Amino acid sequence: MKSRTRLTLQPRKYSFRRKLIVGLFFLAIVFLFFKGTLWLKNAIFAKEKPAEQLIEKIEEISMPETKKNTDRVVEYKISDGDIPAEVFQSNGKLDANDVESLLSCAKDVYDFTNIKVGQKLRFYFDEEEKTKRIEYDKNNEALIVVERKADEFSACEEKISYEVSQSTARGKIENFFYVDAMEAGLQEATVLEVGDIFSFDIDFTTEIQRDDEFVIIYEKRSRDGQSAPDGKILGAKFINSGTAYFAYYFDNGGKGGYYDSEGRLLERQFLKAPLSYRHISSGFTGARMHPITRKVSAHYQIDYAAPTGTPVSAAAHGTVVSAHFEGGWGNIIRLTHDNGYTTHYGHLSKFAQGLRVGERVSRGQIIGYVGSTGWSTGPHLDYGIKLNGVPVNPLKLDLPKGEPITGEQIKLFEETKNKFGDLLK
Repeated sequence: MKSRTRLTLQPRKYSFRRKLIVGLFFLAIVFLFFKGTLWLKNAIFAKEKPAEQLIEKIEEISMPETKKNTDRVVEYKISDGDIPAEVFQSNGKLDANDVESLLSCAKDVYDFTNIKVGQKLRFYFDEEEKTKRIEYDKNNEALIVVERKADEFSACEEKISYEVSQSTARGKIENFFYVDAMEAGLQEATVLEVGDIFSFDIDFTTEIQRDDEFVIIYEKRSRDGQSAPDGKILGAKFINSGTAYFAYYFDNGGKGGYYDSEGRLLERQFLKAPLSYRHISSGFTGARMHPITRKVSAHYQIDYAAPTGTPVSAAAHGTVVSAHFEGGWGNIIRLTHDNGYTTHYGHLSKFAQGLRVGERVSRGQIIGYVGSTGWSTGPHLDYGIKLNGVPVNPLKLDLPKGEPITGEQIKLFEETKNKFGDLLK
């Protein structure tokens, strides 16, 4: 009897891989089925949308994305000791050749080697971090603009654009004018300008009394949403010892200035005093004991005590006759003026830079600084005036006001005065 051999079935080598492939195939079919259903649903829904929404959607998809503005601005305030070339190199990322080109192109507009301490520079950079524009605040009214195209620079001067509103400040003297006016809302420069406007009638450090009053109408300005320097004073009233003084800004045929209620220019030949922040330590007299010689002698000038370094201004337009050390006078400046007047300014610590004999100076121009040179026991200014060689008391000098407004302009002035009349009451 023959023996039978039992065959044993071997597991197929690739059965697991086949199952995996089949599973993935069915998953793909299911995915395509659902995707097709979703597409059909969106298509049907799209038919229900208004045409305008479809157009907006198409435009939104097809519109290229706008490139964001990546310009950067760096602002720098000039400090004492700054070297202009280094300021441009470090803040504007300019090399030596760029700085030379910039200075050269701007020389007829502004000399950038004379940038002033406290003024601001703004550097505008493009997306490649190259300076494309530079702005420099020349003063409160103008700025110098430098623009760059490729490797070339161009420069021009532009008027600063401000947002302007009219404002009014009122106050009564309780401390002294400077403090009280600041508390009323005026900026320092505006306070000093008020002093200049009325300086031909009032000495603000020797004649101001408690309970004196003031009203100032002025331009309040802002720049790019930030507080900016005040603009012009439009009208002002100051009551000093019961007497009311008025000032109105008026453009008289292209020449702006301040006029009183009668339309006469407030400016006179001489300032009331040649410096601020002082008190009179010795008056105009025919008999005064000299603090050094201890002898009684005439003192035909005024001594103004003030800290060393206080600026001294020319009291009127004039010409420098002398500026040197002169014995007991110490450092002294002598000026000659129109109509036979001369003035002197003694015991100065130093003269203004560049002051020369024969030079014309303007009223209010700084010519020197208070000191204690010569025969002096402390820092003060010895100020004197002579008319045709005869001493005149500066505190009693009564000069006529300027020329009055005439002709067609007087009607326009009256309109300006009436405009501010109620506010100055």
